[in-house]
Amino acid sequence: MRINARLDEEHANKLTYIQQQTHQAVTDVIKFAIDLYYEQLQHQQQKNPLELLTQTGFIGCGEADANLSVNYKSILKDGFKAKYGDS
Repeated sequence: MRINARLDEEHANKLTYIQQQTHQAVTDVIKFAIDLYYEQLQHQQQKNPLELLTQTGFIGCGEADANLSVNYKSILKDGFKAKYGDS
């Protein structure tokens, strides 16, 4: 397959830099980029949402009372008392 692509100056400079650093032809750089991007997409699709949230550290990043959903009013009330006093 032949590909014609128009690159803005920033991406053209990046491509030139990659070529200079790796001594590869444009075709080889593009093949490598496609392979890398493909692998990332495949890897992401294999994970379920729970795995992704756990891996990013989102799950378990907060601390609270185990019964927060039941006791949130009294916990807020106590927190406001501690911060602002009895008003």
